[in-house]
Parts: sequence; structure tokens; C-alpha cells
Amino acid sequence: MRNALRIFSLSLCAATPVALLMQSSVAMAAGVQADVRAWPPPVNKETVLQLGDGEKRLALTLADLEALPHYKVDLSLIWGERGTFQGIKLNDLLKRYGLSESATLRFSAADRYTLDIAAANWRLRDPLIATRFEMRELTIRQKGPLRLLWPDETASLESTRGMLWIWNLVLIKPVTAE
Repeated sequence: MRNALRIFSLSLCAATPVALLMQSSVAMAAGVQADVRAWPPPVNKETVLQLGDGEKRLALTLADLEALPHYKVDLSLIWGERGTFQGIKLNDLLKRYGLSESATLRFSAADRYTLDIAAANWRLRDPLIATRFEMRELTIRQKGPLRLLWPDETASLESTRGMLWIWNLVLIKPVTAE
């Protein structure tokens, strides 16, 4: 798995919030479940995610994302968050917008932290893009408005070395030969 993962930190500060996340540890997770409750319409109407590359890049709002099926997962994280995250499955998003056949995707955060993830990881493990915590939209202060969560990692890891989590997610695009 490590060979399929390249991690880039483009920020000039080594102690960015995302870098600190990679050094933290995580505890306890339940499985991702369908969330059949009605969610309130998003208050945030701004673009929260750029998807794709070049002329095919799409600007998506929370309403666009939350038009996909809803899921939830209960997590207890070492940095103090305990409760239910709600969001959409990454695989649903990629299928809906035609990126599901990409071999590798690049995920970028608002602080320019970037990591490339091979398809084998996201196809088999089905991560969640969290848009809400306890039914409220994630704020920047809560590392939102989007967070890529891998609930299957929380129960088995003794450290977060090599974790694929990213907060303040703003861009997902296919990796092409550079």
C-alpha cells in the first residue's frame, strides 16, 4: 500500500493542521451506515469542492454533494471529536461525476496539503466525505467544510503513520503523467 501512496506537503510550514493530523492517533469506529434521516438543506451555498481537471473541472456546492445518498459513521477521535459524522461515499461521488475509472486521484486541502491515492484504496475501502458533524454543516474550525474519512483505519491503527485522512478538502482530480 505504501508504494501506491505518495504524500506531498506543499505548505511551507511543516506543522500545518493536516500534518499534525497525520501525527495524531485515532480510536474507535463503527461501520458506515446509510442515513435515512432527512437532512436540512445546506446553508453554505458556495463552491466547496473542485472536481476534475482542466476544462472538465466542476465546481460543486454542498447541495450538489448532498444530492447523493447519505451516510453516517460514529467516531471517537483522539483530538476530541466524539459523535456522528454524516456525508457521502467517495465512490458514489466518483461514479456520479465520471472519475471512478481513474487509476490514481489527487486530493488537495485548502492549505495546499496534497496526497495521491491509488484506486485500490478508495475502491475497496469506501471512504466517506464528511459534510456534517451531528447533523450540522462542518465549519472551517471543524476542519470542514469537507473531510475525507477512512473509518476502517480508526479501529486497527496504533498510530496514524500512512493514514489517508485529509481535512479542508477542496480539490479531487485524476493524476496524469506530469
